Amino acid sequence: MQTYLLSAAGVIFLSVIVSLLIPEGRLNKTITFVMRLICIFVLVQPVTGIFKIPSDVAKGEFFDSVFVCEEYSRHQSTQLDALLSEKFCTDCLCNVEVTYTDSQFKVESVEVCLFDGDKNLIERIQAYLEELGYINISVYAESS
Repeated sequence: MQTYLLSAAGVIFLSVIVSLLIPEGRLNKTITFVMRLICIFVLVQPVTGIFKIPSDVAKGEFFDSVFVCEEYSRHQSTQLDALLSEKFCTDCLCNVEVTYTDSQFKVESVEVCLFDGDKNLIERIQAYLEELGYINISVYAESS
């Protein structure tokens, strides 16, 4: 705080000295205007500290990645349920796990539980999901 007060007093003192030393005319108005701007900037400097952006926001963390991953996982799971039900005419429950790493959303794993499935259907769904580019796929039939 002491350094701020000394710098503010110094700039104001310098402004007064400069305005007394310059001759009248157009140049006087310009220099006076510039010195007033400098005084205003020095006096307003502590107020700008209020508006500093925290470091986590400066890095681009403008959203809740956990919430977005949960919603994205839920949506992907629902869409995959519908796709597999339509393509293979079977009832299933899908769980797609999405994570946020390195500023990207990535599908980490896919789990498909078939309510009525045989080994052939499990293998066909596994191959289909691999074609779609999914990784860490787990397809199984519900045991009764």
